[in-house]
Amino acid sequence: MKLSTTEYSFNASLSCIDLGHVADSMKEINQSRIKSLHYDIVDGQFNECFIFGDLMLKVFRSYTTLPITVHLACRNPLPYIKPCIANGADYIAIHYEAETDIEAAFQQIRRLGAKPVLAFRCDTQVPKDFIKLAAHSEWILKLSVQPGFSGQLFQKEALQHIVQMKQLLMEAKLDKVIEADGNIHTGTIHSCAKAGATMFTGGTSGLFHQKYSIDESIALLEQAIASGGISNGIDNE
Repeated sequence: MKLSTTEYSFNASLSCIDLGHVADSMKEINQSRIKSLHYDIVDGQFNECFIFGDLMLKVFRSYTTLPITVHLACRNPLPYIKPCIANGADYIAIHYEAETDIEAAFQQIRRLGAKPVLAFRCDTQVPKDFIKLAAHSEWILKLSVQPGFSGQLFQKEALQHIVQMKQLLMEAKLDKVIEADGNIHTGTIHSCAKAGATMFTGGTSGLFHQKYSIDESIALLEQAIASGGISNGIDNE
């Protein structure tokens, strides 16, 4: 997957598609400008909900050739790595807050044929070992809501963290993309882009609308980035 720190790209959150019509939903995604897919797994311990598993990942993989990032919002992500890669994951996001050796997890991911992503909760400050870990990841995933629940309010503290991450990456001369994930819509995406994010994961508030197609939603998001943020009447700040 081609990444850029100067061009914007959009991912589709698979936990937000119409699960009653998976084939139709995946067909629209495949025909759209979406560049990659975001698949959440939440274990009920890292946050108080459960989302998906490796078998559902296999179903999604059968419908698309787009890259899939599995976001492991799990207290202990290690048991999930091998089955997720076996069932179609191209990238695995490991949380800084997970109770595991992150560098060892990254090594396991690469050994099994996928690539690692470094993830942070919305309220986690930028740690002292950020650059050390970022150097071993493909990109940085910064949540702007708590993992697992759609429709949450955007957490503005995440913006300052993105600013700090971007500055540290520039100082270290690390060309790493920062992804913003969580209530990304026309009212919040400009602030994320201004802070330094260039990859955005869209869900119920910004990408999957009954009123617009996926490509129309992307066009609105791009317009919001350029214009400083707009409202389409359905966003939740």
